[in-house]
Amino acid sequence: MFWLGLVCSGAATALLIFTVFKMGSPDAANLTASAVKNANLAQKVLFVSVLGLAVGSSYLFWGSEFLAVGLLAYAALMYFAPLWLPMVTTANSTNDAVSRALGALQEGGVALGLIAVLVVIADVLNRVRERAKHGTKADHIRLGKGIKEESDKQNVFLGKCWQLPYCRKFVRERCPIYHAKVTCWRERTGCMCEEEVIRGAMENKPIPKDQLLAQKMIPRNHKLTDNQKAERCRHCVIYNEHQKHKYRAMLPATLIGFAAAYVLLHGPLIQLLEATVRKINAGVSGVTLNTVGKAYVPAAFTEGLLVVLFLVAISYSLKVLEYAIFKAKV
Repeated sequence: MFWLGLVCSGAATALLIFTVFKMGSPDAANLTASAVKNANLAQKVLFVSVLGLAVGSSYLFWGSEFLAVGLLAYAALMYFAPLWLPMVTTANSTNDAVSRALGALQEGGVALGLIAVLVVIADVLNRVRERAKHGTKADHIRLGKGIKEESDKQNVFLGKCWQLPYCRKFVRERCPIYHAKVTCWRERTGCMCEEEVIRGAMENKPIPKDQLLAQKMIPRNHKLTDNQKAERCRHCVIYNEHQKHKYRAMLPATLIGFAAAYVLLHGPLIQLLEATVRKINAGVSGVTLNTVGKAYVPAAFTEGLLVVLFLVAISYSLKVLEYAIFKAKV
């Protein structure tokens, strides 16, 4: 479906663009009737093929960083055809064949753009659900991989290591980190990575209840550098839980930030988009977005464009957030 949609949509797009160029020739008046028929046929092919292209590419490349960008770029290329095509042709924009060809390209752009927006939304929702539930991918977890949650598990939001699901009770009761009320990722040592912590628990080594005294009993591995210790944290199942909590905290903050920006900057951003489009229109002698020859920018267009830009910005901001928390492990 993907390759068929790609070939057919490419051929239909090329035919429509060729039609616009052809109408710039001296004998354009004699070619209008046949050009209109070709444009009508290409319009139908383009509409169906972009649907196949969008569905097929979403199936084959789901999760790719460039899926939504590629679909939106192709949609924008077609939707803005009435702006850029007249810049490179001598065709009369009032010609019926030219008008139909430009309209067909724009219709295809709308169809593909709507699907691309749905892809962006679905991708965002899927990423949020997966990351909030699983955090770092399982193949990146080496310390504590496969361990089951404790039956009497704790899961304090943004809690310390001993307040998270994979902290084992028999270790916790004999763990100097727990009695010192600190965290393993701050101390760079813990029950998933340091043998001395486990040995102390197995030998039932007494730990003083005083926090300062307990902290002095936290084992220090001087054979490893700080970077090597930090690397252990990045592959630890308990630290992954901590990162999941950070993601859940940052996610609503990010979305609220975008919502606030949309509300507070809505007016200036709409004015900026309208001014930009008007400048482009002026550069092509008033050729418009919707109907060739219009001299204004439809409010629905600028509003829709702003929403699309925000959705794309949100999508890539969440990808940056994922990278920072689950790959860079900041």
